[in-house]
Amino acid sequence: MWLDRAIKWLLPREEHFFDLLSKGARCASETGRLLVDCVSDSDPASRERTIARIKEVEREADLIIAEVYKELNRTFVTPIDRSDIYNLGSELESITDEACSTALQIPIHAIDELPQGSLEFAKLIQSATQEIVEAVGQIRSKHGHLKIRKHCKTIKSYEDQGDQVFREQMARMFKNETNAINLLKNKEFLEGLERTLDLCDDVGSALSTIVIKNS
Repeated sequence: MWLDRAIKWLLPREEHFFDLLSKGARCASETGRLLVDCVSDSDPASRERTIARIKEVEREADLIIAEVYKELNRTFVTPIDRSDIYNLGSELESITDEACSTALQIPIHAIDELPQGSLEFAKLIQSATQEIVEAVGQIRSKHGHLKIRKHCKTIKSYEDQGDQVFREQMARMFKNETNAINLLKNKEFLEGLERTLDLCDDVGSALSTIVIKNS
């Protein structure tokens, strides 16, 4: 065991993984910001441009995670456990992927009026992804564990708030919406936003695992 640690200490460590993870976090944060713009904009043409930008960010995130996978395959010694890099990178990409899929429901399902709670959800996602950027930026620091824990706790609080919003809006819709098609569209859209926020919490869990292993 001590020999393995000594060998790893002597070998060069690929620190650029931190940069790739930070780029992935920034893509998630940009997606959160764009979601707020998307759901708060009532102009169809402007909203369409925002959705197109979300698709661009999602493609950027795909390229970043592909680079992470490639570097993991060619790197012998990683700065943190390679499974943690893989997991965190994948979870970050999942945020942009789910957010993009949710935004695309608007043109695909021809949603003219978004359900109540959409903006509140989008703002929670934006806040959570901002916390993610700050937390991921602390991974490379030997003294950043306490800050990461704090950010993860805040992310969890946003996810809890999202659960409450979701329950309230589902109850309201099933009570008041008489158009079955609109009910289905709105339900699926809010479910997409909820999944996106849940994925932010999954990133928090991945970060917590890294902290535990490296404290």
